Amino acid sequence: MALVIVVAVVALLAGLAANRFVRPRLINEDDGTGMAVKDLVGPLLTMTVLLLSFVLVTANSSYGKAEVASRGEARALDQLVETAEYAPPAQRARIQADAVCYARAVREQEWPAMSDGHGSPVPSVWSTDFRVTFRALEGKPVFGMLLGADNKRSDEREERLTQASASIPSAISGSCSPRSSSP
Repeated sequence: MALVIVVAVVALLAGLAANRFVRPRLINEDDGTGMAVKDLVGPLLTMTVLLLSFVLVTANSSYGKAEVASRGEARALDQLVETAEYAPPAQRARIQADAVCYARAVREQEWPAMSDGHGSPVPSVWSTDFRVTFRALEGKPVFGMLLGADNKRSDEREERLTQASASIPSAISGSCSPRSSSP
């Protein structure tokens, strides 16, 4: 937010300085004529363009990072399923079934919720079930591999959720967050 304010102030000051020092050299009028409205429009247009550029670059960068994180999350989930092949049959089946349910929950529950600016708790149900299943494998060689794959999945999910939320201050984007009313 501070960066936006600094950019806006710098743009305004640059426009006013250009109007004050460059304009008299280009126009042969005396200084008594004063400033017209059109003299303020140029700096305001410049500031608007800079602000709009900043918003577009910030949004594009954030959503690009969210896309990379969602691909990383998918790769980590795939690795988790492949690593589960080394687990005993009962845990393997449960981990792989949980992975399918997790992927469906992300696609059908969380992505629509992300369009409203928040995540969904449904995928967490399945990721919690991963951890419950992992407890039965403690001490076995596959435990560390599964835990590492699940940690990677968790980190990528967190990054996806963070980057998918608006990183543009609401004062600029014009969006308002609804207030919850408590009875």
